[in-house]
Amino acid sequence: EQFVEMWDRLGKPNPFDLVEMGAGKGELANDIFNYLSQQHPEFYQCLQYCIIEQSPALKQAQKKKLQTWQEAGILTWKTWEEIPNLSLVGCCFSNELVDAFPVHRVQLEAGKLKEIYVTPASEEASSPFTEITDEISTPKLREYFESVGISFPSSAYEDGFQTEVNLAVETWLSAIAQRLKKGYLLTIDYGYTAERYYHPQRYSGTLQCYTQHQRHNDPYYLIGQQDMTSHVDFTALEVYGKKYDLASYHFTQQALFLMALGLGDRLAKLSQRTLDIRQLLK
Repeated sequence: EQFVEMWDRLGKPNPFDLVEMGAGKGELANDIFNYLSQQHPEFYQCLQYCIIEQSPALKQAQKKKLQTWQEAGILTWKTWEEIPNLSLVGCCFSNELVDAFPVHRVQLEAGKLKEIYVTPASEEASSPFTEITDEISTPKLREYFESVGISFPSSAYEDGFQTEVNLAVETWLSAIAQRLKKGYLLTIDYGYTAERYYHPQRYSGTLQCYTQHQRHNDPYYLIGQQDMTSHVDFTALEVYGKKYDLASYHFTQQALFLMALGLGDRLAKLSQRTLDIRQLLK
């Protein structure tokens, strides 16, 4: 429904570019195709869907899941390099992508900003890696805190305070801005504003690891076989977006976003349909 509204506000362009960045196993794309083809056939006929996916394994799973739509000629896979500048009219979107970007881990030591590095552990250690702290790898880490309006390091933070910095968001936003001629960027993820993200009480940062749906905070457990994420600093997305001429349109909670798009009405209709079916079965 949101994509249809965007299409309408842009003057119903044909084609309408829908670029999904990081499409997982293709479940969301499949739902989008099914829904639009049934509920909004006019918009569906204008759709030009592109997936940008870095994982070869996930790309293979997507092609298997979405074979029907690929054969219909409305779905392609591309890299950013294959998309010309100022060629997209539509929407670039992602669902839980930015939280998977690589991050720099930093720590406060004796009032100074240090970076956490990984080095081989001794032979008798239980893990093949250990952590050390040293000078930061790039001045962009200091600049990042200045950009999002956070005074760090400062006396407000205790010695040993750890957190993360996602510098990859700037490169990502720059790539989108260069190719988007007219339209929207929609990002769905979990995180905080900078003020909450870098609150002194968030002493250990937000880095999390998941193994078989179990959450923990050891990135050196089952190396290469677990998911690692860190929360998104939404202030950074707004600040760097503005740097590349992406105006912030709206920032809200996902529940409110869905309700504004009519989720409550849909749930009510589903409930009524269930009641009608039960009455028929009686």
